[in-house]
Amino acid sequence: MNHPILRIRPDSEGLYEVSDLKIEALSSMRVWVFDLEATGLDVTRERVTQIAGIPIQKGRILEDEAFVQLVDPGEGVEISNEVQELTGLSPEILKGAPLFPEAWSACVAAARDSQLWIGQSVYEFDVPLLEAEFVRHGLPVELPPILDSVVLATGLLGEPQGRWSTSALLRRFRISTEGLRRHDALD
Repeated sequence: MNHPILRIRPDSEGLYEVSDLKIEALSSMRVWVFDLEATGLDVTRERVTQIAGIPIQKGRILEDEAFVQLVDPGEGVEISNEVQELTGLSPEILKGAPLFPEAWSACVAAARDSQLWIGQSVYEFDVPLLEAEFVRHGLPVELPPILDSVVLATGLLGEPQGRWSTSALLRRFRISTEGLRRHDALD
């Protein structure tokens, strides 16, 4: 991946090294925190089913500017029962939602003026999934500057035992997920 704010070098399957990260005045930036849900975990063949994001500006979460969009994965795309139970998204719920190009365009418009996008495990999942969707739909592969919160947490908190998974970060900062659906892109 060619990236405007850092260098990513794959070490092996599923492992990568990040270097040359350059972010100045993060706290003064408008940041777009985003997430995707998909039909499964294989980024080469799965499809996006939900896109969500919310801006943070000067340390404030701008809840009134939150964005969430269901995405129709396309005709004939299957979603396993396990993924449906995990995400709450079924083919019936997604029917009639915009296809990926329209949904992505709406997300980019909602993220307007954001200088940096941040997401959890995005270098492993979301970015490759987005790149596959761009190719699948004949769109140019253009992404905004994106920072993986795993990389950010490692830089700020040090190397964890294992990795800075969502669960590890929730435990570290004592954040309750009561009432939230962990696999809903906005939650």
